[in-house]
Amino acid sequence: MWGQSRRRGTSVPPQLSLEALPCRPVDTLSTDDPETQIILFSNNTWSYYRPTLVVRDSLPVYTQHWDTSQVFAYKSIAYEDLPQVTELNLVQELADFRAPIVGDIFSKYGPRGRRNHNGVDIPLKIGEPIYATFDGKVRYAKYNTGGFGNLVIIRHENGLETWHAHLSRINVAVNDYVKSGQVIGFGGSTGRSRGPHLHFEMRYCDQTFDPEFIIDFQTGQLRYQTFALEKKFFNIHSRASEILEEDDDDFIMLAGLDSTVTSSDILEHISEAQQKEEQKSKQTTLSQGTAVYHTIRQGDMLSKLAVKYGVSVRQICRLNNINENTILRLGRKLRIK
Repeated sequence: MWGQSRRRGTSVPPQLSLEALPCRPVDTLSTDDPETQIILFSNNTWSYYRPTLVVRDSLPVYTQHWDTSQVFAYKSIAYEDLPQVTELNLVQELADFRAPIVGDIFSKYGPRGRRNHNGVDIPLKIGEPIYATFDGKVRYAKYNTGGFGNLVIIRHENGLETWHAHLSRINVAVNDYVKSGQVIGFGGSTGRSRGPHLHFEMRYCDQTFDPEFIIDFQTGQLRYQTFALEKKFFNIHSRASEILEEDDDDFIMLAGLDSTVTSSDILEHISEAQQKEEQKSKQTTLSQGTAVYHTIRQGDMLSKLAVKYGVSVRQICRLNNINENTILRLGRKLRIK
């Protein structure tokens, strides 16, 4: 879509080839995209004209550490070299954002046994469209043998990368420029996957952080226009291996079921497991007779607190009689356990 392309006209004499005809620009047409025009040539061909792309191609973010064959592109940058805080300008206006998919997360970012789950998993129907979250350029788009299956990685102008795994089909190519809301692929279950879902990651210099810091996947809303990405948010082991492991307890349980397992089945199972976990946590707290509280500070969110204390967002909401959309005011004390 984003590269130049020319089409044959209908009035070229059969004895002449397009290459033999004079090729001079004769007219320019506007399109719905203000950044894109169409140039008509005298030999009945046309091409896209996007002058802003020439400027974008020269940006360091699209020239440095640009590896289209490997999932990790920043191997020369150590975790210790990253700044304590990186300010990410996400959008200029709301039209510059679209959630890759809207739905309930059945596997969150964070510790999973002896390893870490470096993204969020959202169930879907095979063939459901997956959208580009922000404008950007495709760095990686192919089948990944490390477990991601069909994987699309898009790098955005602020250096942020979004990863979309397990796609049934890829709808873009390496070095394509994409617009927010453009369909970059379709949901599936390729790679190391026990059921149809989107595995979605956000990375900065190959380091992962919780995508829920930025996106509310249940509503499809963007939480911030500008986000202060703190170094402590990163999982420093997130690029230790190029192999994606998706064999958590939830998927292991479902592996014994037949191929008719649906997203509803998965969510029902996860809900039951979460309720059991909350009940167990409640009983433990009562037996210990000790409650744990947290005082809200700048940047705190329910999802971050849940990961920090090893509890669920639902438990925090229940203990404090709030919901996931409640505004957390600075200085407020929340009961965690």
